[in-house]
Amino acid sequence: MIRALLFDMDGLIVDTEPIQFKAFRDLVREYGHELPESVMSEFVGYHEMDNMRDLKRKYHLPGSLEELVARRRRRYVELLHTETIPVFPGFWELSAEAKRRGLKQAVVSSSAREQVVLPLRRAFEQHPDRPDPEEYFDALVCGNEVTHTKPDPEIYLLAASRLGVAPGECIAFEDTPPGVASAAAAGVTVYAVPNQYTRHLEFPGAKARLSSLREAVSLLT
Repeated sequence: MIRALLFDMDGLIVDTEPIQFKAFRDLVREYGHELPESVMSEFVGYHEMDNMRDLKRKYHLPGSLEELVARRRRRYVELLHTETIPVFPGFWELSAEAKRRGLKQAVVSSSAREQVVLPLRRAFEQHPDRPDPEEYFDALVCGNEVTHTKPDPEIYLLAASRLGVAPGECIAFEDTPPGVASAAAAGVTVYAVPNQYTRHLEFPGAKARLSSLREAVSLLT
């Protein structure tokens, strides 16, 4: 029996991947390099520390890895305050159906909590009839709360524990291969919902590939 839905956030609930790219691009530009947008298909789904480590090595960026991550994070937060944060088609319909059926819902993201709460709040501002995201969801499980982020299963195991359900009683939705791998390794049934950066990738471990979250509504009905 399904008792909970688990959602990745960036690129799945909210269309923040282009903003993530801008933050990386702006930082790299400070050192005279132009970051190709194609790099995002390699970055999505992984922790920002790992992504910045790759950029530091490739472009020989000066300074410590921690300093570079902090600067990129500050730029990303600045952009979150000014950019529009669209919600992907189908999320509200799927979430409403889940609530109607009494299913628990959690956001499961490798991003730090600040980078989860802020974009969700900006997106929810467009729907003033809905409560704050921290009240709307039964749990927000973030990358800074685990030792190992996706593709490790730790974060999905923590999400199931927080909700008081078994991993096998959950359905997860992910837009990246590392996210799919994380959920599948935790014993969660996971569906891939690719976005513009990941639609050309394969998703080993996914039960099926969906065109949008709107298609997922039928899974509950």
